Amino acid sequence: MKLLKFFLLALFDTRGWTTEMNVTGISEIDAAIPNFWADSIVPDATRKGFWGRLSGKEGSAMPVIDKTGQLKQKGDYITFNTIAQLMGNGVTGESVLKGGEEKLAIGSFSVQADIVRHAVAVSRKSTLQANFDEVQITKNLLTDWFARKMDGDIFTDVLGSSAVSTMYGGSATDVSGLNSTDAQYFGPSEITKVRLALQRQGATPIKINADQGIEEPVYGLVMGEIESYYLHQNTAFVQSIRDAWQRYAGKGANNPIFNGAIGIYDNMLLYNYRSLLPIPQGTPLRPETTLSATLVTAGTTAYVGVAASSNTDADYTLFFASSGSLQIGDEIISYSGKTVSTFTGLTRGVSGTTGAQHTAGALVTQRNVSSVIGFGAGAIYRAIPENAKPIGDSDDYGAQIGLGIEAYYGHAAFKDALRGKSPGLVICKVYSANPIGI
Repeated sequence: MKLLKFFLLALFDTRGWTTEMNVTGISEIDAAIPNFWADSIVPDATRKGFWGRLSGKEGSAMPVIDKTGQLKQKGDYITFNTIAQLMGNGVTGESVLKGGEEKLAIGSFSVQADIVRHAVAVSRKSTLQANFDEVQITKNLLTDWFARKMDGDIFTDVLGSSAVSTMYGGSATDVSGLNSTDAQYFGPSEITKVRLALQRQGATPIKINADQGIEEPVYGLVMGEIESYYLHQNTAFVQSIRDAWQRYAGKGANNPIFNGAIGIYDNMLLYNYRSLLPIPQGTPLRPETTLSATLVTAGTTAYVGVAASSNTDADYTLFFASSGSLQIGDEIISYSGKTVSTFTGLTRGVSGTTGAQHTAGALVTQRNVSSVIGFGAGAIYRAIPENAKPIGDSDDYGAQIGLGIEAYYGHAAFKDALRGKSPGLVICKVYSANPIGI
């Protein structure tokens, strides 16, 4: 009893209240909002992104080479040092080498930065503590957005570059030749074809494996989830990557390049890049959306996205070409223009197909064609800012505030100076229809 009385006296002061804790006050929380919330957005986004996980500093054998610098305005650039392979013949026998030495071809590759900004508007009519929570949520959302932005920009630029070699699945020689009848889905033979193309154009491997004294270069390949699905229907392929992964266990598989890989096949590390499913948008590798309204047989405008959505910011056609061909069901449709939620100037039933009515919710793809990208080391260079700058705005006498980030960053696919080509990248286009029932 005396012991209990002692503890009670210790907890209560002369007013009968417990001693107050040394807490962080409302004013301190409010002061923290503009100062610290944006500091980690760039590094966190870099780690979250697909290409960010495959990045390293100059001199590393990673597919993406990052360099941080003072990027303060549009047009600023960061220069990377490059070293070309030796091209000379050397000498034989007693031939004199002096004077015929080959100079180390040290070059440079510059990446120019552009400005990127995004913001979220919130109400300040709530308490300051609630505002602090909103700021943290905003930070996480902007981090995710910046990661997707950097990934999407790289994929889009690589796929649109004339310096990157393009091949096609199966026996097809162009996009129009891709179809389901000739089994031109992505398969093991396409993996081998991509590896061979990378080797022949001089891509630097991201790793060298030595098996019984024979060195084999290892490259990477990134595909969408539909391509991964078709690959895994091949039981021989599944068994092959299972066996290969067991062989690599303990032989450098803890290298960061292995993180996130689904397996290795024919010395190609395989990675998935998945779409953002809540938004019917697809990815640069496989653009897709859905009809938001019925498209009648004679319709010349297709409305896509989510009809009942109050979110007017979503760009449902983001990854589609500005003009080209769509596929809805069995019909191929050409279009001449697009907005964020429509395809316009439709010509129905092209390429030998028949025009038909399609109901809301029907899948829309870029002619059921998907891209797979093979890559080597140093394929892409990125200029990364030291940090994102927090930006803000207010309205209604401060009752509404906008929180955002401003950053300067850039990227470019490496091109060799002799040919103007990107030796570390290869695109393989394949037929890519959704599996039945999905």
